[in-house]
Amino acid sequence: MRGRGSPPRRTAAISAAVALATTAAALVGAQAASAATGCRVDYAIASEWPGGFGANVVVTNLGDPVNGWRLSWTFSGNERITQSWNGSHSQSGARVTVTNAAWNGTISTGGTASFGFNADSGTRTTPPAGFSLNGVACTGSTTPTGTTTGTTGTTTPPERPAVENNFAVTREAAHGDNRYTVFRPANPQSVGRTLPVLAFGNGACAHTDNREVTRALTFIASKGFVVVDTGSVDGSPNGVPSGSPIPSLLTDAISWAAREQNRSGSPLAQRLDLTRVATAGHSCGGLEALIAAQDSRVSAVVSLDSGLFADGSFGYSRSELRKLHSPALFMDGGPSDIAYENTQANYDLVTVPAVLARHPQAGHVGFITGNQMTDGMTTVVQFLDMVLYGNQTARDYILSPSGLAAKYPWTVAGKNF
Repeated sequence: MRGRGSPPRRTAAISAAVALATTAAALVGAQAASAATGCRVDYAIASEWPGGFGANVVVTNLGDPVNGWRLSWTFSGNERITQSWNGSHSQSGARVTVTNAAWNGTISTGGTASFGFNADSGTRTTPPAGFSLNGVACTGSTTPTGTTTGTTGTTTPPERPAVENNFAVTREAAHGDNRYTVFRPANPQSVGRTLPVLAFGNGACAHTDNREVTRALTFIASKGFVVVDTGSVDGSPNGVPSGSPIPSLLTDAISWAAREQNRSGSPLAQRLDLTRVATAGHSCGGLEALIAAQDSRVSAVVSLDSGLFADGSFGYSRSELRKLHSPALFMDGGPSDIAYENTQANYDLVTVPAVLARHPQAGHVGFITGNQMTDGMTTVVQFLDMVLYGNQTARDYILSPSGLAAKYPWTVAGKNF
């Protein structure tokens, strides 16, 4: 990465409502008359921007296995879905129906199906009041098929911020694909919820050796994330050249996670939350993350000491930034960081909700290998917790003038939240 220095800005930003996570309970139906049905639906507003929002939905089956599902609800206002993933949507007025994709139609007992969407909204959106699955109204409990009594129950997501977790971490080769190394909680069930997925690109676009980022990614995984990083677990050749961005490596990493979700015998089977997916990367890997974040499955992106070049170096112009659809975090190490100018320029150009966090002592690698690693990765985890889960403590840390912006020598700016 390269760049020229310019005077640093300090802005303790940012008013606004960020992600409000809500959940609702719903019933799985339309099976045999003797079948037990029941499920929980977690509906979370992941991010909002002027005129629109993104939401993630997770269906947890509490009853007998379901083969083929159809989730319906009615918006309370003028919301209209513009894009969906991991399911197909139709909408008539305020009434919405989402049906399963080809790969997630079967939900085992205790299993989950997940999807997400972006929508336009002329006013501030509120979560739907009720859901039905396969035509059966919500009861929030396990009941015989055909029972439609009961009312929608609501719960709230855990308030404990992810950064307070400290799970033991396993670093292992990705099953069936030596392009990746996986960092995950050693006991996924101990996390207490399904796990978000982070696809990570390495500095220098190193696609074989990821030892430089092991400490940083272990930190993230210990907070309850599954990180899929480019590079074989032992640094052995894997057929992927290094040195130039290959954004498809990160989108393929998300697809790998989706396969693991449904692979019998996988430690991650039915433990992943594929509606809460992010990309991130350092330096050249940050370019991969910014391009891969255009994928509809991605709900957040983190660019560490990186940014697209004004001259289109590496084959990607800054016009690509207009294709981002999810909130972005840009971090740099101050004027001594060779990516300093690119980071600032990319932050200025994006139209999605964005945060710029700067630590002038970190330089180009401090967040990855230096004394600023813990501070830097804490900021990454808090941002992801804010965007993916709407955690209020994480929101205050990122957006409040008394949060990260008050920690010397950090400077923070934000927009569109």
